[in-house]
Amino acid sequence: MRQSNNQRLQLANTARRRLSLTTIFHRNPLPPRAKLDPSTIPTTRPSSSIPTDIVREIASLLSPADILSFSLTSSTLRNFLLPTLYESVSLKSSKQCRVTLSMLSTRPDICAHIRKLSVRPNYYLAWPKPDEALDEEWVASAISRIAQDLALLNTVDWDGLEAPPDGMWTSLRECCSELQHIFCNVGLRPIDADSQLFQFSNLKSFSLIVRHGLFGTNLFPPSETLPNTFWDMIIHRCPDLEELAICSFSSSARIFDFLPVTTARWPKLQTLTLGSFGYQADFSLGAAEEMSFFKFLDNHPTLNYLRLQWNFKRWMSPFDLLLELSPNALPELDTFWGIYQQLAKLPNRSSIETLDLTCEPLHEDRLTKICPLLRSLTSLTSLDLWTHVTRQDNSHFFLSIFSSCPKLTDLHYMCTMSFPTKTLKQLLSQLHWLPDLKRFSLTKGHKYSDESMLESALLILKYKPTLEQINIRWAREKAPNHLKQEGTYDITSIEGQPSYIIVHEQGIPFIGRPFNRKYKHKLRSSSPAQSLPVRQHQLIHQILPIRRPG
Repeated sequence: MRQSNNQRLQLANTARRRLSLTTIFHRNPLPPRAKLDPSTIPTTRPSSSIPTDIVREIASLLSPADILSFSLTSSTLRNFLLPTLYESVSLKSSKQCRVTLSMLSTRPDICAHIRKLSVRPNYYLAWPKPDEALDEEWVASAISRIAQDLALLNTVDWDGLEAPPDGMWTSLRECCSELQHIFCNVGLRPIDADSQLFQFSNLKSFSLIVRHGLFGTNLFPPSETLPNTFWDMIIHRCPDLEELAICSFSSSARIFDFLPVTTARWPKLQTLTLGSFGYQADFSLGAAEEMSFFKFLDNHPTLNYLRLQWNFKRWMSPFDLLLELSPNALPELDTFWGIYQQLAKLPNRSSIETLDLTCEPLHEDRLTKICPLLRSLTSLTSLDLWTHVTRQDNSHFFLSIFSSCPKLTDLHYMCTMSFPTKTLKQLLSQLHWLPDLKRFSLTKGHKYSDESMLESALLILKYKPTLEQINIRWAREKAPNHLKQEGTYDITSIEGQPSYIIVHEQGIPFIGRPFNRKYKHKLRSSSPAQSLPVRQHQLIHQILPIRRPG
């Protein structure tokens, strides 16, 4: 069943919020994907004492981990929830790939329920501990062996060091007639023009992305021409394409020439990710200022999600750029990732609800350009912003930004320079301009003399007690993934007052091994606050399932 616009927007914002915190730290963000579909739960009543519709409603609100816990309450309930439990299988490490794929090879009954399969062997961005090594050919072969049992599979997401061997794509194409959504990352290995990956037809989603973590020193790498077989597939054999991504997250090592996409016309295209845009060797902006690109955007009025990946390397973006669109272009656009210069040229900005400007840091001398744009986004509720602050007192800087977007419910503020408590208080003192703010995320440059993550979260909550969630990240240039520590703080209020926080923290300490801890921090107005391990308070699991970072 197709989701309403409000439902789709809510899901998109939730997924985008999690991704936005990792964009600059070399995780692989993709456009939002659908959540579990409650309609796939069978209608057979699991127990005479529990109405089917209630069980279905409960399951639709739970994460996969919580559905698992729910299903373990009885064998009857487990059988009832099995289709939902295994509808989406996401294997986020080599160990999960090895264990789960081995299990699935002996359980065709479970394979029959899988609709989405996502694998990350040798996950190159595993943090804070590195992933174990695993033969990716074994992973691809394991998927090939179970392909005949994946009757309902409609989505495959491969995120390995390199693209998988062709045999996997052959097995999936021959055995999985429902497969319509393919997402594939590549490394440095040359793309085979005869690859079976380009033999699919009637796809609704396709993604070909150069993965993160490929180190290169070339400021202007040549654009790699993609095979004609690729363009023939997506342009001529996929007329109902709804989602497309062609980009690079390692733009100093490998980039694709995506300009041939501008010759296509997909009447149902909703989600588009292209890049990497940036300066060419002659300091022109290449495809970003091509008339064919402008016309392509004009010809796709159904787009509601547009991400234009930029990388200016060691230079700042120009103060202006060319983008000529018709007055009626992109009427349904509600999510935009890019640079403010392109945002300024969009003719229907008032429809944008989600904005990400983390392609490059915003300096104070560009406030006069940014703030009027933010004021023109009358529907904006979610903002990601990367800035550089250098003054002793930055209160005016924060006031200018926050007062320009008073409807925000989600804010991610990032400053990868030193960001001491004094500067944090200057920022927090301006949050009163955001009365509806529910989720606040802070990524900041870190020094070990700074306050702890929990102390930062408590300070933020002191200034904004109506928050429901706080996310904190400590950035450090030489750390793995440029990240030292991160924490998620879910606030529970009783009678309008914050009562306790469910904490999940992980990272790399100054001395010692990487840590990963979860605990409950009590907030008491009449006594000192206490931090208690979650495992000592099992009741909390019955009341409030713990949300794990995505």
